[in-house]
Amino acid sequence: MDRAPEAACHLVWLARSPASRALVGGKGASLSRLAMLGAPVPPAFALTTYAYAQVAESLSLPRHASDVADEDLPRLRALITGASLPGSVTESITQAFEELQILVGREIALAVRSSATAEDAVEFSFAGLHDTVLDVRSLPALEAAVKQCWASLWSERAVAYRRAGGFATDDAAMAVVVQQLIQSDVSFVVFTADPVSGRDQHLVIAATWGLGEAVVSGLVVPDHVVVGPDGDVVEYTVGDKHLMVIPGARPEEGAREVPVPRALRMVPVLSDAQVTAIATMARGLSPRLGYEADLEGAIAGGALYLFQARPITTLGPRVD
Repeated sequence: MDRAPEAACHLVWLARSPASRALVGGKGASLSRLAMLGAPVPPAFALTTYAYAQVAESLSLPRHASDVADEDLPRLRALITGASLPGSVTESITQAFEELQILVGREIALAVRSSATAEDAVEFSFAGLHDTVLDVRSLPALEAAVKQCWASLWSERAVAYRRAGGFATDDAAMAVVVQQLIQSDVSFVVFTADPVSGRDQHLVIAATWGLGEAVVSGLVVPDHVVVGPDGDVVEYTVGDKHLMVIPGARPEEGAREVPVPRALRMVPVLSDAQVTAIATMARGLSPRLGYEADLEGAIAGGALYLFQARPITTLGPRVD
């Protein structure tokens, strides 16, 4: 589908060519890298920092966290969420949404994730500070989710984190990653090195039922799995997974929290074969990414998927 040059600079398909952090933010760049390495990444595009810059200029938003007072942050967020998008940005979103519908089917469901330029770096993670909107199924809902992600650049916690990082994180630029939402049976986060003990060659997996938001937002105590250098499970602690996040029953509902059936709460969510598959994939990707990685993914219908990769920023001293 042909695009005007201005519209084209607003949008990048993340599996088609390498994309830079400056253009698609930290999440977008790492997702593009995963796709280039052949990892099982669902279809995704990024609304680039150029799109945010155009909106920011039209609304006279500040460029740096150090340029704004705390009391002005709610006004900035309201400006963004209430703004009408420029026609070229709307055109980019519409064309990409329609293309995704062709790829995955008319009954589309999306995960919309903030992707700031300083995010998911080796020095700074920004984990959990910017918004993610799950189970987006319509074009108006997608436009609203994009604006919500942009607005989260100006949350009190995100601004405080950027100020604390100094010059390296002071700049304010945000891309937005839009990815097919996988109807996850099990979600997991895997660390290719133990972020707490520093044990060399030990992988750590946190896993739960449903969508991954239950793990990354700390809604549940997930299963905790430690895999040794030889691939054997060193430790499997079953967590009390009392809630799970699932897609809404209707398009307008969005993702929702529901109780986990009592029979599943204290049951291991991963089989030995699934642990082995996750560990093998993570160990294969980490050296190719060039860092000890924190990978977020899921299992659905027996297939393995990856949604995000970031360097582990909390890695303690290495212990052999």
